[in-house]
Amino acid sequence: MANTTNYNWETPDDTDLVKDGAAAIRTLGNSADTTLKNLNPQTTTGAIAFRSATANVNTALPLGTAGQVLRVNSGATAPEWATTADQTPLTTKGDLFGFDTADARIPVGSNGHILTCDSTQALGVKWAAAASAADNFASISTISASTSTSIQFTSLTGYKTLYLIANNFFSDVSNRDFIIRINNNSTSTEYRNAGINLPACTRNSGSTDDRMISNFRTGSTSNNRSSIGLMIEGCNGGGVKPYTFFTTGFSSAQEAIIGNGVFLQTGNISTLDLSIAAGTFSGDFRLFGVA
Repeated sequence: MANTTNYNWETPDDTDLVKDGAAAIRTLGNSADTTLKNLNPQTTTGAIAFRSATANVNTALPLGTAGQVLRVNSGATAPEWATTADQTPLTTKGDLFGFDTADARIPVGSNGHILTCDSTQALGVKWAAAASAADNFASISTISASTSTSIQFTSLTGYKTLYLIANNFFSDVSNRDFIIRINNNSTSTEYRNAGINLPACTRNSGSTDDRMISNFRTGSTSNNRSSIGLMIEGCNGGGVKPYTFFTTGFSSAQEAIIGNGVFLQTGNISTLDLSIAAGTFSGDFRLFGVA
């Protein structure tokens, strides 16, 4: 007898007698019936079949219960229905999903805190107190000049606003040319100043200058002493640096200068440099800043 290629069902040979046809058909039908049953073993609604270790024989897996999921069993040999635990890592009201190499929990923060990027954290973010909306000036440094020709405030990178104030400073001789520069930059085209002398109300400005305040002259110990207040903005930004100022000078014709200006360089401010064109000066100079 001949057999089929895939399931090895027995079929009549070409030389078999016609009288044996019924038996041959029954044999073939029974073989097909057995094979089809082996391949479709399910007997209940919703059951599924999977390949067993025996060739051409599937195994039935009955329908699971509500809420179960299909998974591979612990031996990784067959599928099974199982009730799984909640897959979320969240445990507490207000938790957020995060990710590192897998899903992870970002615990809820404290009242008033905001979510902030932080590359040092495992999940890249953290809850942190919101920055104060107010700009709080802190003392950076006080320099007491004594018959000095120059002083310098250093390590200013990181401050966004600077405020310089000095009262009652003086030079060895009155009417000295006092110079204030940023990053010790003396380029004559980098500063733009606009100011007015009081009480004379005369113009005190230059379209370009090599310093922050044009024509600022000092008083001496025997004359009117000088003072200054200088506010610089945008110190750690990428743009130009606007500033405002007031001064008191050496004579009644220049009791005060008020005005503003801009420093055209766009890099961070790292130093504030004070000097006198000739002679010396003395006094306390205080610098405050907002980080």
